[in-house]
Amino acid sequence: VYPFTEVVSQEREQQELKDTLLSLQPMVKEHPEESFLDFVSHYLGAAEALRILKATGYDALQLPIVTAAMAYDIIKKHPETQNCTENAGNEWRYATDGYGQLLVQLQRQAQAAGVEFRLEHRLLSVEKSGADHLLAFSHHGEVQMQRARHVILAVPPTAMAGLNLDFPSAWSPFQYDSLPLFKGFLTFEKSWFECMGLTDKMLMSSNPLRKIYFKSDKYLLFYTDSQSALYWRDSVEQGEEIYLERVRRHLEEALPLNGKPLPPIQSHFYKHWPHGVEFYLEPEAKHPAALVHPSGI
Repeated sequence: VYPFTEVVSQEREQQELKDTLLSLQPMVKEHPEESFLDFVSHYLGAAEALRILKATGYDALQLPIVTAAMAYDIIKKHPETQNCTENAGNEWRYATDGYGQLLVQLQRQAQAAGVEFRLEHRLLSVEKSGADHLLAFSHHGEVQMQRARHVILAVPPTAMAGLNLDFPSAWSPFQYDSLPLFKGFLTFEKSWFECMGLTDKMLMSSNPLRKIYFKSDKYLLFYTDSQSALYWRDSVEQGEEIYLERVRRHLEEALPLNGKPLPPIQSHFYKHWPHGVEFYLEPEAKHPAALVHPSGI
């Protein structure tokens, strides 16, 4: 069972958040075009609305394109925030050996059924060649060509826009955008957070760490989006020493350490995704499950 459905907060923010969201939910239909921030501001004022949105842990909910209806849908479908909605009792599952092992297992099943995988290839271009398609790939510094009769691309919009396919104008009436994500992982010599009752829980923070996860006795991670993700990207670019100093400082702000310093970090790694979440900008319209180029390419 996925453990991170119980949120820990130093303040009473979570209960306030739940009470506020449930009280405002009946009015959502009266504001179909308003952003979530404007919707909450309409009833609570701008300052309180911003505080409430920050308490969700998702900076993206402050974006003008996120309507109130979209925001409620996001909140109730994420394990960390579902407790603030009618979905509080939902149980989540996760792959015990990690997502990577799940992908390995799925790949083996597909290969057993005759599917061929060619990994570490980057698609450069797609050209029409008679009745076929000619695909150019970069592989370990070399350009390789592949001819195919039919092509199905499972490619995010930002990657599609970088190809020679005139995306999105020749493919879709929709416009697309993306949000950055950042994850930081930290290990320690001892699982010092066990005595705080934080094991397998998530702590919501108002500082740039945003959501802090304590995975059994193994590690601690923080997960951010939007402006907080950019903050950590910039910290990394300024060097490891500055990055780790900010991580320590913000953890000491967020955690109930009673004035004690954070235990030494044993090891760490991080991942920044410039386009971590991608979406189309007309949420009121229904997007097709697949796009087909008019020329058949």
